[in-house]
This record gives sequence, structure tokens and C-alpha cells, in this order.
Amino acid sequence: MAVQSRVNGELGTRTGDPTGASLVSFGTGLIVVIVLALALPKGRAGTRRLATSLRERHLPYSFLLSGVFGAFLVLVQTFTTPLVGVAVFILGVVVGQSLGGLVVDRIGFGPGGAKPLTGWRIAGTAVIAGAVVLAESPRFGAGQGSATTAGPGLLVPLALLQVLAGVGVAVQTAMNGRTAQAADTPITSTLVNFAGGAVGLTVTAVIYRAAADLPPWHFPPEWWLYTGGIVGLVFVAAGAVLARVIGVLRTSLSLTAGMLSGALVLDLLAPTAGNLIEPVTVMGTLLTFLGLVLATLPWKVPRDPGNSPDAP
Repeated sequence: MAVQSRVNGELGTRTGDPTGASLVSFGTGLIVVIVLALALPKGRAGTRRLATSLRERHLPYSFLLSGVFGAFLVLVQTFTTPLVGVAVFILGVVVGQSLGGLVVDRIGFGPGGAKPLTGWRIAGTAVIAGAVVLAESPRFGAGQGSATTAGPGLLVPLALLQVLAGVGVAVQTAMNGRTAQAADTPITSTLVNFAGGAVGLTVTAVIYRAAADLPPWHFPPEWWLYTGGIVGLVFVAAGAVLARVIGVLRTSLSLTAGMLSGALVLDLLAPTAGNLIEPVTVMGTLLTFLGLVLATLPWKVPRDPGNSPDAP
């Protein structure tokens, strides 16, 4: 996700059209996953199984719109980050994603069914939220697009919008997991996700370009600027698989830890203007893994049959 954000952000900067850049990202990802779904036997079988599940009402048709949540996140990122800063955006999304994961797991909306709301899961979520605050603290009030320029009356509504986008990511992860479960392959759920997101972003990009009166779109020559969608394929597919195995909350927390770690590595290897890496950034990133461990507790230790009271 960190790589995708960097690539899409650079494409948006080069073209002067962030919504168009997001659409290009979704579009390239959609083309690749369509090819995979048609070329691979598992992809073709998954599409047939999904159609059967929808027809027999095992899976609601509304799940075909799961990609809209991803498109909403991209739009919120595009239009609120310049006003509230990168740090506030990341914090808002992580808080929303974590809270959404807790609720989604508790009500059993994800593919793994209902999971209890334990103290360990709450503690792990709180630690990761605190870790994000710590890791992003050097950015608060910093320059280069990271400063908060919105007034107090606008800051709270925008932050709440970012939290809502994070909740949407948790819901999307659950929907993708259940779609992958019905199709028996993440290829199909990824196809559904990118198709829905591409439709949502197409409508938004057309409206935005018309309202902003932007010049004709031009395509930068660098090939790597168009790899964001391919990276997104891996992100969406991994989320769908993990949600089935470890639940939506732990998947959300794992992706958060991966996002901060990836961002740290990118900032070290390919720094950008306004790049801020402080000791607290590294500490906060490492602390996310502690929160992830806490969220997995308590660990079930297999009992030795020989020590069972019923053993002869």
C-alpha cells in the first residue's frame, strides 16, 4: 500500500489530475486481473462459482459494489490530505479501519464468522493507533503538504470523513473475503473489487474534470508510474485471503503494520521532498508489530493427550 500511494501520488502530481491518476491505477489493475481471470482455470471457475452464489442468494448482489469503498478512500485521500495533512489522514484511516475491524468481526460480517470482543483485541488495536500517532508525530505541523491548513471548524468534519473511509476499508475487506470464499479464489474477489472501484472513479473523474475545467490529460513516459494498480492487486488479494484465515481486525492491523513499514523503507531508500524520519518514526513502526501480537492473544497451546485427565 505504501508503494501504491507513492506511485499514484507521483502520477497525480505529474498530470495535475489526482482523480484521473487514481482511475488509471484502478484501470491498469482491472485489465491485469481480467486477463488473469480469463487465462487461469481457477479464475474462470471462480467466476462461475460466484455467479452461482449470487443467483442462489448465498451472496448478496450488493457485494459486487465492494470496490466503491476503495474508490471512496482514494477520493477522501485526494481531497482532504492537502487540507489536514498526511499525518492526520493516516491516523484517521487507521482508527476507522481498526474500529471497523472490531465491529465487523464482532457481528460476524466477515468470512471467518463472529469473533469475541476480547481485551487483547482491544488492547492491540489501541497500541497500533498509538503507534501510528508516534510514527507520524514528526509530520504534525510540518511543511511540504503535511501541515494542517484547515481551520478548527473544518478539521473535525474532514477527520471524521477519513475515519469513515477507514471503516469502509474494513467493510470492503470483509466483503472481499466473503466473495473470495464463495468463488474459492481471490482472483474473482479482486476482479469484482477493481471493477466496482473503476466504475465509481470513472464517474467521479468525469465530474471532477468538468467542474475543475482541467486541460487534456497527458501520459508521462515513465513506465513505473502505471504500476500502482498492479501493486493494488496484491494488496486486495492478500486482504481477501487473510480475512478468511485471521479475521478482518487482524487483517486490518497487519496491513497497517505493513503500510508503516513499507513507507519507512521507501522513505529511507527513495526519500522525497519534506521527508521526515525521526527516531520516533522507527519506534512507532516497530510498536505496530507489538500491537499486532497483542491482538492475536491468547495463543492456544495444543494439549498433550498424555496429560489429559481421561488418559489411561
